[in-house]
Amino acid sequence: MTSRPMLLLFSLAVPLLSGHARGDASEFSSYDECILESLKGVSSDVAANAIIASCRNKFPTASTAPASEPAPAPVPPPESAPAEPPQPAAKPAVAAAGESRELTKEELGKVKATLFAFTTKYKVTFENLNDDITVTEVTIAVWDDFDPRGLKKYTQTMRIPPSAEEKVEYEVIYMGDDQGWRWKVDSAKGVPSVY
Repeated sequence: MTSRPMLLLFSLAVPLLSGHARGDASEFSSYDECILESLKGVSSDVAANAIIASCRNKFPTASTAPASEPAPAPVPPPESAPAEPPQPAAKPAVAAAGESRELTKEELGKVKATLFAFTTKYKVTFENLNDDITVTEVTIAVWDDFDPRGLKKYTQTMRIPPSAEEKVEYEVIYMGDDQGWRWKVDSAKGVPSVY
């Protein structure tokens, strides 16, 4: 419990402390200036609260929110300006499918293929060694040397930029003899790569 002499001492100290840093409170031009200047050197919570109350009385229309309250949330951008989604990493541009062209014999020779065949699933790893062509489609041919009429072609679309590789799966119906079975990259299409 606080004694009367202590209250009397506190009542006398508050007015002295509130004007301690820079004379009278009437010399301040704003609430913020009043708080900043008056609280310099004050180490007592009681004295600080008294100074804050005094400054509030002096500047009642100013923003007097205590420092412990959170700052107001930032205003979101107007709804008419939606945020743009992040852009993917730059890759060689691929022209529309209608702009694909048949690869020349030289360009086709730079499309290397490795095949793993298991029943009707043919998994082919293509490597595009062209410097300026993105491969967009590859047709493979499958046949039996003992039945030349049984040649079948299978086409898959893909996107293989220059100096890249991709694994592509073909569904193949092959009824020939295992001894005479053959396959090859028959043709391919692509578009010029733009960097």
